[in-house]
Amino acid sequence: MNNATVSVSRGGLFSKVALLLTGSMCLSALGTYVGAGITSLAAIIALAIAFLAGAFIVPLAAKSSKEAGLVALAGWTFISGLFLGPTINHYVAVLGWSTVFLSFLGTGGVMAACGAIGALSGRDFSKMGWWLTIALLGLIVVGIFNIFVAFSTGVEIVYCLIGIAIFAGFFIFDFFRLSKADDNWFNAITGTMEIYLDFINVLLYLLRLIAALTGKRD
Repeated sequence: MNNATVSVSRGGLFSKVALLLTGSMCLSALGTYVGAGITSLAAIIALAIAFLAGAFIVPLAAKSSKEAGLVALAGWTFISGLFLGPTINHYVAVLGWSTVFLSFLGTGGVMAACGAIGALSGRDFSKMGWWLTIALLGLIVVGIFNIFVAFSTGVEIVYCLIGIAIFAGFFIFDFFRLSKADDNWFNAITGTMEIYLDFINVLLYLLRLIAALTGKRD
């Protein structure tokens, strides 16, 4: 009876996350559309600050109440869409809508495959988080270096592949954690945030990889 109860509980949590992730993607897409024409550096910096601040505000709001958490999540994903708008618009211009859309679908496929491994394989991925965090810090350091020193095409391709691999690993780890978490709205909201961030990062690294492979990187 206890095993059955736990199984139903996890199913309820995954249902909440699926619903919230769908809504978050829609709001992010709307934000991306609205923000596609943003060219002001000041506006982009302001959106970046709001996006980073929201990553801390949403969990705090979710801890206070379900309603506050849902409103904060909705606002954060819309702001993230605004922030991503110029970048996605750039890739649409250089790669075309069809390539960007297929990259979106491909990222969804990576999420589904890695999510199934994390949630359904029965393996313990709890120790994976530490290694992924170290790898992410290294990725960030290299990314900062790239701001000042341009990568060659070969290095760019390797960097993008590593980025995709790291966030694919985060898909596995985050879905694994969801499979072990209690069914409540706080876990649903924070879990949605984590998977949304994994999705966006895989998508951006995939688009960057395609641009490098086709000789269209900026």
